[in-house]
Amino acid sequence: LIAEAVAQAEAALQVRLSAAHDAALEAERQANAEEARIFLESLGDDVGKAVSLRIDAMEARVTGLVAATVARIIGGIVSDDLQKRSIEALAGAIREAVGDAEAVRIVVRGPLSMFETLKASLGPRAANLDFVEAPGFDLTVAIDEAVFETRMAEWSTVLSEVLA
Repeated sequence: LIAEAVAQAEAALQVRLSAAHDAALEAERQANAEEARIFLESLGDDVGKAVSLRIDAMEARVTGLVAATVARIIGGIVSDDLQKRSIEALAGAIREAVGDAEAVRIVVRGPLSMFETLKASLGPRAANLDFVEAPGFDLTVAIDEAVFETRMAEWSTVLSEVLA
């Protein structure tokens, strides 16, 4: 009888312990599932934020690169046109001065490439020019006390600031 009571008590204890264990295991599974869900949500949120930040950074970089490239392209085209017009204006001023018998020598300072263009546009009148090579983008022409400049460097700086 005692053995039977012990067996029944052990069986009842086993059922209770098994039920308690199953309940604890189920609670642990639910807690883990909730933690996994929260982790995945936060991971998705973090990844979404990181991707968004990277896309914004790439967009800003691409915008900057495109703006710089366009500025260089437009700057080159506009600079060439402005350079041509400036040299034509200088050539006109020099032609007038060379026609004046009192203006004997004309001093031109600036880059050789721009001087060559000016010299070519003046033709035979270029014989009255004295050239002094100087760094920069501008040609400066001194006829007696009158000074004429192309002011390309100043224009280029303003354009760079506007396009930046």
